[in-house]
Amino acid sequence: MQLPQGLPTVGGGTESFWHTNLHELDDYRSTDQVPEQSDIVIIGAGYAGVATAYHLLEAGSKASITLLEARGACSGATGRNGGHLRPDLYGHIPTHIDRHGLERGAEIAEFEAAHVTAIKNVVAKENIDCDFVITRTTDVWCNDDAAQKAKANYDRMVAYGLKYMDDVDFYIGKDAEGVSIYSCLLLSMHLLINHRSAVSSTQKHAQPILLVQSGHTSSS
Repeated sequence: MQLPQGLPTVGGGTESFWHTNLHELDDYRSTDQVPEQSDIVIIGAGYAGVATAYHLLEAGSKASITLLEARGACSGATGRNGGHLRPDLYGHIPTHIDRHGLERGAEIAEFEAAHVTAIKNVVAKENIDCDFVITRTTDVWCNDDAAQKAKANYDRMVAYGLKYMDDVDFYIGKDAEGVSIYSCLLLSMHLLINHRSAVSSTQKHAQPILLVQSGHTSSS
């Protein structure tokens, strides 16, 4: 049978690191045949799909739920990431504000930020074995154009008076170097000491032009 153009296929794609040792639920199937009828049908067993089913059940839903996946559980974008959860607090939010207004744009940003606490709570409640750590994150730009665009976005979001922007700090030039260089220096010197026989020369001109540091992020 030939599938309609645009539908996902089972084969193809590269193997993700997170799928080198497959979970027992990777290809789990609760029924031999797809149910002929279901109150709720969720397409995709990734982060959004699984979370939707999970919260429906947690809310006490009595509806019949069918979760469909073309490949394996979390085989798409959910299983092909850097292992961290990072909300967008200012980067693309101005675009959402331009399209839908300030209230809706801020709602999107706050919705993303709320995921950090929500995931933290789920990890604790379900006793999920992972290295979940609440930490901070940095954005570094090494060219003026990108830096100025980021600065303009940052200034615009601050001007709106959005509360969550209180946790976003912006540094330029020497101030940015002061925030970032020491941790980078310690790491780099440690690596150089351990591998000095393989290093013939170093360059000292790769300084960050501009840096933004924001909180409420996590890595897992």
